[in-house]
Amino acid sequence: MTISRLGHAANVPDWGKENRLRFVLLKRWALAILACPLVAAAADPAATLTLLEGSATLVRGVTRYALVEGVRFQQGDIIEVGDQGLVQTEFPDGAALAMGSMTRALLLSLPRGAKQARGDFYVTQGVLKVARVTKDARLRIITPRLALQPVEGAVVLLLGDAEGSVFVENGEARISGAGTALLLKAGEFYTGKNVQRNSVGSRPTQAFIHALPKPFLDPLPSRMAGVGNRLAQPRQLEVVNYADVETWLKAPHWIRRSMLARFQSRATDPAFRAALVGNLRFHPEWDPVLFPEKYPPKEPEADAARGTPATRPPADKR
Repeated sequence: MTISRLGHAANVPDWGKENRLRFVLLKRWALAILACPLVAAAADPAATLTLLEGSATLVRGVTRYALVEGVRFQQGDIIEVGDQGLVQTEFPDGAALAMGSMTRALLLSLPRGAKQARGDFYVTQGVLKVARVTKDARLRIITPRLALQPVEGAVVLLLGDAEGSVFVENGEARISGAGTALLLKAGEFYTGKNVQRNSVGSRPTQAFIHALPKPFLDPLPSRMAGVGNRLAQPRQLEVVNYADVETWLKAPHWIRRSMLARFQSRATDPAFRAALVGNLRFHPEWDPVLFPEKYPPKEPEADAARGTPATRPPADKR
């Protein structure tokens, strides 16, 4: 049953308060994802922007771009949807990932030329709908509180400041965190606020339904045919400032580790550097970049252990 039909049913109770169960928060198991370098996508794309409503921007490298339909996403792209905006991405196998207003997502991994939908997205806030997922797909949505992997079908995720909610419209989805996993079936609704307050019900709450963009209430139509083989380029706007990427510079350490190398060149900009110094407690790994004089080169271990200088003068042959 679609969310639209559920939302228009008469006298729908708030099932989210029933069937309480304990569910622990996300274990930060995704560190290994960042072992891959942020490389450009191949000519055979794995993800294409097929629908854009309102405004949305892309941060690629150290530059911000305005998104347009037909853009092929690359590993490392940061996608930011504006107020009242909507972005729909489609994969070669027909799977679709839609992002609603004010969604912030980092594309952690994206295999080149994959026939099935594959990719890992780190999302800090917003609303997403994943549809037409097949059993061969490997899509994961990782958030500060939980990780969501649609197994098959269509799933909606709403991520707020203090709560995450998931509804399985059809098919199945896995929710994981802190070494535990929960399999949701079609029609089931999950809400998690903290370790002590989590629930699974047989219907989404009215508050959840009302918070969704209208296109999310019905099946996502495919827009790939309208894009075809057209390869669109995003419109360049400007080099990012600190505020543009502050969310990612202050993210968990396994995210920040890649941001250090990515944005290191911006530390030469006086305003960017000043912001880095002022917020250093949130990203202490920048200290050696900002103050290299505090980290002089060390002598080789062997020479240091013997108490001898690293470089010896030539022996006197007399």
